[in-house]
Amino acid sequence: MNSAFSSRLKELRNQREMSQKDLGTLLGLSDKTISAYESGRNAPDFEILKKIAKIFGVSVDYMLGASIESENTATEYPLETIPIFEMASFENPVDYLKLPTWAGCNYGIVVSDDSCEPVLSKGDIALVRKGPAVEGNLVIWLIEGKPYIFRLYFQDDMVILKPDNPKYRPVIMSSMEIAKSLIGVVVGRWQKFK
Repeated sequence: MNSAFSSRLKELRNQREMSQKDLGTLLGLSDKTISAYESGRNAPDFEILKKIAKIFGVSVDYMLGASIESENTATEYPLETIPIFEMASFENPVDYLKLPTWAGCNYGIVVSDDSCEPVLSKGDIALVRKGPAVEGNLVIWLIEGKPYIFRLYFQDDMVILKPDNPKYRPVIMSSMEIAKSLIGVVVGRWQKFK
């Protein structure tokens, strides 16, 4: 962790006449862990960092030295729930995911193979928005009613659908297929920790 964090943590704790043990108790940590944070020997994870900032009423940016303003300027973003589908079926969602509305996702698809490696791995959730695509986008494309994830390219009046993993072959189709086959653009991914 950067030295700004260590020094600001110690400074804020001392300003409030709080011992390392007191702060540790509030965070569910030992005083030795707080000491390691203040000396720069260890760093908190992001959740603990947010709790520290909240305890002292400052922003995470301030704690990290990215801002000289100690005032808490954290913004709460509204969340929306999107359905998550398996590649094999768009009938019933297998799960739901809450994301900030600014993410612009309409649904997610669980990646079922390694054709999108290294961008998407098997088990990742591809976050998808409905709408048009441009060349180079990672898209969800229907072939015989089944969704696949490809990189989209154009050549003359043809569409080239290329998997990111070179061990898979590209699919070439007429550009007339776009209206009925393109069902979304991948705008991100969600990984579950394994």
